[in-house]
Amino acid sequence: MTKPSVVIVGSGAGASVAAWALSTAGHPVTILEKGRNLWRGLGDKRGLGPSLFSNDEIKAGRYFENPDPLLEPRTARTQDEAKSGTARSYVGDVNGLPTTVGGGTIHWDAKTPRFWKQDFKGRSLYGPYPDANVADWPISYEDLAPFYDEVERRLGVQGDVASMPARTLEQAPRSGPFPMAPNPMMYAGQLLAEGAKSLGYTAYPFPMAVNSRTYAGRPPCNSCGFCSGWGCPIHARGGAAVSFLHDALIAGAQLESRAFVHRIDLDRAGKKAVGVSYIDAGGARRRHAADIVVVAASAIETARLALLSNLPDRSGQLGRNLMFHYFTVAGALFSEDVHAWMGPSTTFTIDDFMGPDAGGAAAAAGLPYLKGGICEVGGTIGAPPITEAALYTSAPNGWGVPLKVLMREAAFRRYVAGMSMVGEDLPQLGNRVDLDPDIRDVYGFPVARVTHSAHRHEVVASEYYGPKMAAVAAA
Repeated sequence: MTKPSVVIVGSGAGASVAAWALSTAGHPVTILEKGRNLWRGLGDKRGLGPSLFSNDEIKAGRYFENPDPLLEPRTARTQDEAKSGTARSYVGDVNGLPTTVGGGTIHWDAKTPRFWKQDFKGRSLYGPYPDANVADWPISYEDLAPFYDEVERRLGVQGDVASMPARTLEQAPRSGPFPMAPNPMMYAGQLLAEGAKSLGYTAYPFPMAVNSRTYAGRPPCNSCGFCSGWGCPIHARGGAAVSFLHDALIAGAQLESRAFVHRIDLDRAGKKAVGVSYIDAGGARRRHAADIVVVAASAIETARLALLSNLPDRSGQLGRNLMFHYFTVAGALFSEDVHAWMGPSTTFTIDDFMGPDAGGAAAAAGLPYLKGGICEVGGTIGAPPITEAALYTSAPNGWGVPLKVLMREAAFRRYVAGMSMVGEDLPQLGNRVDLDPDIRDVYGFPVARVTHSAHRHEVVASEYYGPKMAAVAAA
């Protein structure tokens, strides 16, 4: 008996995992991806060839893997602007994730921390939050744990359970070791880890989908220094394309790139998805019928597609509660070359700022608690070479011999290292995606309009955890 057919919109992390699971289970699967395919040999049993996107600053600066902000812009405004009737205050690149086969993991940092138990039950554990829409998840950590195990095996995640803090293992218990031992630790990270330890914090090897040895036919990381924000030229980094989509295509899934899906097609009753309508690479309008439709086009584009399709919105929540990340950065200037740019972005992390922290700064701000986030320890906060050169040449007398001296000295790359804390926005009804009433993309469809303002929590939390991070950098 033939299994139900599936069409998947998107080819990033969620889409590629779905394609792999469904195709290996025998379902006919078609993947429609709006972006280009930059992977040579994807789906070829002989193996992957080099990616067309790797450590090339020129390509990165020209939106090589991202949407062209002129042809496919987004618009943005703040919540206050929305209340005052402002349609938009910006047109261009708004939270532009890669639009390409493999999605954001084509250039991701490959860090793979797990959600904690407390993340699933924020409302019931800590109560409501003023001006935010905090809610419990309908699933628990225990529900996800076996899937975490499987995804880590597929990606090839390195780590060291023995060095992880007790609270981390209590909040995110593991059934066994990581698939691989950690990479050699970056020198800058070792220095900052010592500073963290002197202040009572625990730095440990950051779990990441980067090979420390040959794994799944892919070579170990060579610490080239172009990792976060870049493609991996040797495929030492796991991701959606190399770890899932490649095998999905070998199992029989079909991939069509440069296919812009603009509508989810419903049955006559308007209650069941029966396929999608899209524009192919040649500009022809096509329809793909399927028994099952999976939409995995990122938070913004998934909401946009649902709105373009006029899907029912009985809850009034469609496109709302859009969450980004807030970043807090601390840096240190060393008197020696700490090689902060050599390695897989960062190799240490600390979880001591995860929170929630009640009282103190939270109470002073009239907030119930503060939450920080995961902290990347020891990476560069400088710029890659071409960007660094542009910084120097923007100053008077920045060309010629002075430029050569500065580039050879490379202070930003050699002597500066830091920490970056990645926290989550609180969900707010006013942070949302809708359709811009006036701006259209190159295909003639309304673009996504992002309305977003930081909650007071993010501002206060950054001010609270920032000095703690600075103390680590200075220790």
